[in-house]
Amino acid sequence: MNDNRIYADVPAPASLGAPQNTQPPVYPVSAPAEPYRFTPPKPREAVPAVPLDGGIALACYAAGWCFLRLVWPGYLGLGMLLFTAAFAGMALFYRHGAGQPVPRGSYGWLLMMLLSAGSFVVLDNGLLSWLNLLFLMVAAVYWVAALFGTRMEGQLGERLGGDLANHLFVVPFQNFGCFAAVLRSTLSRTRLGKNVGIGLLSLLCSFPLLWFVCRELSAVTAGFGVALEQLGQLVSIRSIFSATTLLAVPTACYLFGLLYGCRRRRYTGTFTQEGLEAAARRRRFLPPVAAYTLLTVLCLIYVLFFVIGAAELVSLPHGGEMTPYDYSQFARKGFFELCRVSVVNLLVLWALRLFLNNDSQRSTAATRIFHSLLCCQTLLLIALALCKMGLYIRFCGITWLRVCTTWFMLLLAVVFGLSLLAQFRPIPLARWTAAAFCVLFLLLCWLDVDGLVVKNAVWRYRQLGDAGAISYGALVEHSVAGAPAIYQLWREEKETPDSPVLPVLEELLKTAARFADGGVGNSLGHFNLQRARAGRLCQDFLSQLPPERLW
Repeated sequence: MNDNRIYADVPAPASLGAPQNTQPPVYPVSAPAEPYRFTPPKPREAVPAVPLDGGIALACYAAGWCFLRLVWPGYLGLGMLLFTAAFAGMALFYRHGAGQPVPRGSYGWLLMMLLSAGSFVVLDNGLLSWLNLLFLMVAAVYWVAALFGTRMEGQLGERLGGDLANHLFVVPFQNFGCFAAVLRSTLSRTRLGKNVGIGLLSLLCSFPLLWFVCRELSAVTAGFGVALEQLGQLVSIRSIFSATTLLAVPTACYLFGLLYGCRRRRYTGTFTQEGLEAAARRRRFLPPVAAYTLLTVLCLIYVLFFVIGAAELVSLPHGGEMTPYDYSQFARKGFFELCRVSVVNLLVLWALRLFLNNDSQRSTAATRIFHSLLCCQTLLLIALALCKMGLYIRFCGITWLRVCTTWFMLLLAVVFGLSLLAQFRPIPLARWTAAAFCVLFLLLCWLDVDGLVVKNAVWRYRQLGDAGAISYGALVEHSVAGAPAIYQLWREEKETPDSPVLPVLEELLKTAARFADGGVGNSLGHFNLQRARAGRLCQDFLSQLPPERLW
């Protein structure tokens, strides 16, 4: 029922003895409706543009085209380093052109980007190269945030996740349309843009005249006609509207949206430090008693495990009673289980950091005790896992998976060590952890894991007589990086016709010859030193094979 209606007094029954109303009844009357008020839509935020912005937009398109043309299709190589250097130079020029100094804290991330991109030129790391590409993209985006000073804390800290989410997704996509707006504004307001437009219009209008002149001159000189035909193939409609040309537009929109948004401070405050702190206070709902109960039981389980494990270790046979196979089985048993348990402990500590409500001083002290105890126990588990992996590598050799799992356990050891140190000293835990991850990952990228796997297999064959280490299935993925070691062993074994590994070596070198050309069309963008060296060795190998054994 409408509340704006006015009601008259209803006459009371006479039986109640109430005084009777002699006035005529008044029926409900609706109040006049309020007039419609038009609410104008919220105006869109203006996109200011200066000639510098337009130049950077065109440079972003060129960078996007080069990325799709030289980097993405095929093997990663020199093009990745050139693209990274060009992007860094463009961002630095944009920063200097705006009259803003370069923050000193950004140089470390710039060096990290160049080291990551440099590994593509020197080494062929297979699957690790794509992980390195992902790392390079994230590092480049965070470097832009550090360059333009749009990080929440002004430095690497606890808000790393918020900064990455903001600059990887929010800023580029919220400013996605600024690329077209800036180009349109720049070309319409500047004299250069007007001259370019007039030139293109005049060229289009004079196309019939130019076509007639070129046709007549082609009839005079045949070479001129051939040159025009080749030029027509180069600047054809198909090449102009190719996939690379079209896909370079969204790539340029993303790159320019990131740079322009950080430069103009557009949508850089979607995630704020105050908002994240308020969200952190709201999610701390876990009572301390529940957390301490879980941690107590967990720590007691680990104590029991160490006691029983120590007793079994003492009772193991030693000396000649155990064969290498027994050692390898002992080493392999339980390694991945220890890895998973260590990761679970890391997740437990992370959950406590996010959800535990420890406002009182007593609960904070208890949290530190449990935190330190769990870190120490996890470090013991990691040490046990690394010892097992060391024994397994000693008796079974090196593989890509064994190297990567060892690296991961070392990373976990560093993380738990820093977390333990943070319980006794006020250190920037997030900054040191992120820095440790970046340093260890770059070391892994420069380690030449594939070449190390092949060299270890060749060493095991030479020193231990393990012919099973030289197998096509185990080394085919690493044959390009390990081509020098395989080629040297082939030269030694080809003098022995009954060598058990000679056919395998030939197949490995044939496989390496198919993948050692540096990528599609041997282009400069896909050049790699390791693939180039493997290509030279494989060509020498193929020249020494009889024709019937080539393929």
